[in-house]
Amino acid sequence: MTREELYELVWSKPMTEVAKDFDVSGSYMARVCTVLNVPRPERGYWAKLAVGKAPARERLPEAQPGDQLH
Repeated sequence: MTREELYELVWSKPMTEVAKDFDVSGSYMARVCTVLNVPRPERGYWAKLAVGKAPARERLPEAQPGDQLH
């Protein structure tokens, strides 16, 4: 999975659901995002989204030399 694919996935549904798809814990998925420098929604994002008050999605930063890409 690429950084871009992971980014799209974590911004499309809650981390617990993403983790369930891969049969891992949410904290493990969060660590993978950190290692790959993939921003993820802040706590409460999905509740805010449900009422139309979610903050803007963070952009995926450009990969830097030495960053893991997969």
